[in-house]
Amino acid sequence: MAQAAIALDNVSKSLGGRPILKGISFVVEQGDVFGYLGPNGAGKTTTIRVLMGLFPPNSGNALIMGKNAGSDDARQRVGFVLEADGLYENMTADDNLDYYAQIYGLSSDSRGRRIDELLELAGLSDRARDKISSYSKGMRQRLALARAMLHEPDLLILDEPTAGLDPTGQIEVRQTIVDLAERGKTIFLSSHNLDEVQRICNRIALIDKGKIKLCSRIDEVSSDGLSLEQTYVRLTGGGDR
Repeated sequence: MAQAAIALDNVSKSLGGRPILKGISFVVEQGDVFGYLGPNGAGKTTTIRVLMGLFPPNSGNALIMGKNAGSDDARQRVGFVLEADGLYENMTADDNLDYYAQIYGLSSDSRGRRIDELLELAGLSDRARDKISSYSKGMRQRLALARAMLHEPDLLILDEPTAGLDPTGQIEVRQTIVDLAERGKTIFLSSHNLDEVQRICNRIALIDKGKIKLCSRIDEVSSDGLSLEQTYVRLTGGGDR
């Protein structure tokens, strides 16, 4: 059986003496497009920071591809797209990707080929030499996805990748995510957008008040006759806090 892409086992994390994650456990299998849902303050961002190795758990284990989250071995297998896209506005798309490709240690011989491939995947080949300052937010997000793929990670962790985008931008970013999944990449997608999750994810987990309330295949959520939205409201009360 293939190694799980993400395995959290009874992970707890407190910040400033306040418990944020309260013994959460779930598994993301390789090839999943996994939606991670929950109200603001539920623990989604803290979970992602644990997976990035920024917040070591107070207890429990967090593994990426069988390696401790935050270890060099784990970092080589994962790419991140967070709220701040990390792009340099006064540089072109080409130059942004080339800069990060050098950080990732890609050779000069392979950089150009890899950058061209990813710009095509992101639908940005015709804007490769334009400065990022001229890009829409949706284009920036697609370029951030391309940047996260430079070192060919097996797993992508995406934090609200379509937040703040207009409908066209949302559709374009979602399509890029689907294209990556079809190439065999595992996707961990933190989102508030229930419709988006239902469209592109095959499995979900729902966190509320630091505890996992649901972990299921998306097609099993409605087995009791409730929609994903109704299930979300029933388990969380429907509001942020």
